Amino acid sequence: MSSTNQQTGWIFVWIVCLFPIVLWFFAPASVPRFNSIPSTLLSISKLAALVGTSMFALTLFLSARIKIFEKFFNGLNQVYERHSQLGQIAMILLMFHPLLMLPQYTSSISDAAKFLLPGSNWSNNWGLFSLGLMITLIVLTLYLRPRYNIWKITHKFLGLAFFLGALHVWLTPSDTASYLPLRYYVLGLSALGLLAFMYRTILGQFLVKYYRYQVASIRNLNSAIVEICLTPLKPAFNFVAGQFIFIKFKNSQLGNEGHPFSIVSPPGAPELKLAVKNLGDYTAELYKLEVGTDAIIEGPFGAFSHKTCEHFAQIWIAGGVGITPFISMAESLTASQCYQIDLFYCVRNVEEAIYLDELNTISANMPDTFHLHLFNTDERGRLTADAIQRESVLLNHKDIFICAPPGMIHALHDQFIAKNISPQNIHSEEFNF
Repeated sequence: MSSTNQQTGWIFVWIVCLFPIVLWFFAPASVPRFNSIPSTLLSISKLAALVGTSMFALTLFLSARIKIFEKFFNGLNQVYERHSQLGQIAMILLMFHPLLMLPQYTSSISDAAKFLLPGSNWSNNWGLFSLGLMITLIVLTLYLRPRYNIWKITHKFLGLAFFLGALHVWLTPSDTASYLPLRYYVLGLSALGLLAFMYRTILGQFLVKYYRYQVASIRNLNSAIVEICLTPLKPAFNFVAGQFIFIKFKNSQLGNEGHPFSIVSPPGAPELKLAVKNLGDYTAELYKLEVGTDAIIEGPFGAFSHKTCEHFAQIWIAGGVGITPFISMAESLTASQCYQIDLFYCVRNVEEAIYLDELNTISANMPDTFHLHLFNTDERGRLTADAIQRESVLLNHKDIFICAPPGMIHALHDQFIAKNISPQNIHSEEFNF
């Protein structure tokens, strides 16, 4: 199911991004397109611009948290991963656009420098400004990794970069200007991308649905993890066990950005429960929260759930605080259901294991449904697919869920693939945004 959804998403992406090439070939050509090296490079440059612009527009769609894309890509995590991949490809294509035009329009290094620098031609200037801003933002995101609140602010400038690029397309005399089907497609897609950007950044407070909660209690689960319980101020939202939310607290010291956290409580519980580990600047400040603090919630998001897969026999693998979605899933199980769950809870030592009493209780009450395997890495080393197979046989006939640090997810995923486990049966959750 997971693999099928992601394939559907990629098919959609490539149709949207490659369709302008089809239209371009139907557009009347004022000069031969491939009769010499300079004209061939110029044609490739135009195609790179068309595909790159379409991809850039799609990145704005994918960053807007529009729920229909979750179905296409099997969860918001996958949506954001595709957003990042498309952004990088778009940047490369749009970088090659002016470079491939150099043989056609320049004959010397000084001419090339003039062509690639802002000048009196404002149509070209908008394109250069757009490309420069886009490169800066993507490099900042991928390689410099600023603090989350700073990254969120700088990321909003992607809309400005795209607007300048769309302005370049609009004003430049080209095939896009002369052939109306191509013009309508590229500029229409650009307009929709900008609308998606405005929906999320400018009009979000009016159009996005939020839920208002209040902090009911706070307690330390261990030295690094705090549990936050919230009660709804208005009717609560419905969610599926395993999903997550974006939440921001009305606390001036915590900023105004929403952060993603898995829901610990099961569906239908009177309180919404989160467990947050101190992993950075924001989470380190959560101890400043007070009972009665208001919270704004957006969601739920995600397709990481035992209810959305093929097999009732399943393996759950939690690394550290990655146990949080599995608590919700485990507490939603009933003995009358047909599930057969092996939960491998991977921690460095027993003191690090949170909600261990609750998990032991569930295992004792439903011995035929839920089995807990506490894996102590200080004593046993890293958890491997071989170790899991020794305790939970017939891996090929089970769905596998992993929520853990990225390195652990990728290592186990590769090990399961090496054992001929279908990628369709491997599901993972990691917050990379």
